Amino acid sequence: MKKTQSELESRVIVGAHGVAAEEDHIVMSKVLAIGFGSLAIFAVGIVWAYSIQVRTMAEAQPDGPPPRPAAMGQYEVGIVNQRLFEQDWHAEEKIGGQQQTLGAGWGDQPGVKAHPTLDQAMESVIAKSKAQAPQTPPSAPQQAPEPTPAPQQ
Repeated sequence: MKKTQSELESRVIVGAHGVAAEEDHIVMSKVLAIGFGSLAIFAVGIVWAYSIQVRTMAEAQPDGPPPRPAAMGQYEVGIVNQRLFEQDWHAEEKIGGQQQTLGAGWGDQPGVKAHPTLDQAMESVIAKSKAQAPQTPPSAPQQAPEPTPAPQQ
């Protein structure tokens, strides 16, 4: 049904400054037809790509996929760690044991503590360095070193 000129003009909105604009009209039947058509084309593309993949895999491996390697799932293959970092705690356990040993002191025989702990050793080194350092009296004024003249070229 064709609209009359007055019906078409009634949809024109005139703004405060004299600017005329038409109302927005969305034709939902066209929007839905384009949307469903796009989905149908996409579905056909999915089926087509899947059939190409199945055919190519059958040509590349006619006997099916190869068997799982015997080393699969082991912690280390060759010298390469195979586990994810989040699942591998070997380094944390090793470093934790070393830190515990350093904190408890160490010795040549198990259960015999022949050396001081790490904290005790650090404290003794600091005490020795303080004892060897020359001490200046606190009331003596500190003199600034004299500037040395620059070598002439």
